[in-house]
Amino acid sequence: MFGYDIVGSSSNEDDELDEMRRNAARYVEEAFAHSGVQTAHRANYSSTGDGAFASFPETDLPALIDSAHYLDGQLHIHNRKFLPPIRLRLSVHTGPLEVTDSHIFQRRTIELARGLDARSFKKITEQIERYRPPTIALIVSDQAYRVAVQGRYTERLHPHNFGELVVRNKEFTERCWVHVPGLDAERVKELTQDVELKTTSEPKQPRTHRNNKNRGNLVNGDNSGTLINNVNEGRYHA
Repeated sequence: MFGYDIVGSSSNEDDELDEMRRNAARYVEEAFAHSGVQTAHRANYSSTGDGAFASFPETDLPALIDSAHYLDGQLHIHNRKFLPPIRLRLSVHTGPLEVTDSHIFQRRTIELARGLDARSFKKITEQIERYRPPTIALIVSDQAYRVAVQGRYTERLHPHNFGELVVRNKEFTERCWVHVPGLDAERVKELTQDVELKTTSEPKQPRTHRNNKNRGNLVNGDNSGTLINNVNEGRYHA
């Protein structure tokens, strides 16, 4: 599974947003083509306004991670020539999904979104922007990282390009791995440790009690359905 979001889109004028969104989507597609993602097998596509989520066969998992490398180069060129600059947060996750035309988010898609929207992940990009605004920042779930990166299936991004980050976002808590171009694993680790320290030391807001009778774990709808194992010659785990 792959998701992306435009960083700081709300700070731009309304008449600039549509062009930013079109350009971001185009660059993502070009990066997929460079890294070898089989976009013909894409499923469960869902636009988020300033980004999108989609699932792919599990064989595309390494290429989805490597696409961040190509996006970095494309956005560097774009940002040198055009304003406003485009910067993206990217998220990659893996797990079983039901292939469907429904726009209801399934459990794995929600986990993908939780990583992308995690406060600690956003704080890392904010810290880096003080020195050098990054073109992209990538967060990869632990399972996807172990399978594709530690398993040495990626061609462009390797273990020394990632730093560990424990993500806590609502009900989602997981060890993840962060890549920011130009930073090695040690520097990313320093940033993630600093972010984790600040996040855990921040005072918690008082919680309000509410009726949890109908509380669910999904953004919208339920997660019922039969999990499939093989569609279009590949399991939809990425």
